Amino acid sequence: MAYITLKGVDFSYRYFPSISGGLLKSNSGLKSHLVFENFNLEINDGDRVALLGVNGAGKSTLLKIMAGVYTPEQGQVSTDGKIYSFFGRSIGVMPQLSGLENLEIRGLLLNLPSTFIQEKIEEIIEFTELGDAIYRPVSTYSMGMKTRLTFGMLMFVEADIMLIDEGLGAGDKFFLEKAQKFIEDLLDSSKIMVFANHSMELVKKFCNKAILIDAGEIVQFGDIEAVISRYNHLRHIALQDK
Repeated sequence: MAYITLKGVDFSYRYFPSISGGLLKSNSGLKSHLVFENFNLEINDGDRVALLGVNGAGKSTLLKIMAGVYTPEQGQVSTDGKIYSFFGRSIGVMPQLSGLENLEIRGLLLNLPSTFIQEKIEEIIEFTELGDAIYRPVSTYSMGMKTRLTFGMLMFVEADIMLIDEGLGAGDKFFLEKAQKFIEDLLDSSKIMVFANHSMELVKKFCNKAILIDAGEIVQFGDIEAVISRYNHLRHIALQDK
């Protein structure tokens, strides 16, 4: 049975204050920004959870902690099930390489057999309708083409836990309509999904629960309509404060 459990998690960004954007390090003497303190969360088999919060609430950081990208300073993160992370259109894509090369590398990183990778790539090229553009560097792609390539990478996926941070709602309308059934099948085949997105239409379509976080704390967790209502209230307040 798949699950994600966080118990007593503390996590801080540590950075050099003189460097724009900062660095994620743990050296003493660096500036520290506390994101989560004694954070607890349990997500179980069958949960399709929308992760809501205004910008800076900690959504992306939380997903990366769940994925094992970030290691908390204190506390425990436990998961059961194969995890696949989707962190935007550009994460994991090397712009200097062609779309084809990116697909091949993604398959190898997932430890898939070379014969399966080649068969799947043919299917991906047809599905994404990238045509000869698949042989061009990704740096020459439009935003819509990058989205199509990223969707293509999802076709390699067989995972118990899907962690998704934005990106699914972007791209040209025609392709998204075509891809909608594929996305639904992909999510249905997984046991857990955690989905951070600002599109309430997509959230309601794909999720059966919601978590609202603010300043690194859970404000509300449960019924999706109730959490969305609370989220809209917080977002209204945030806009007024600007």
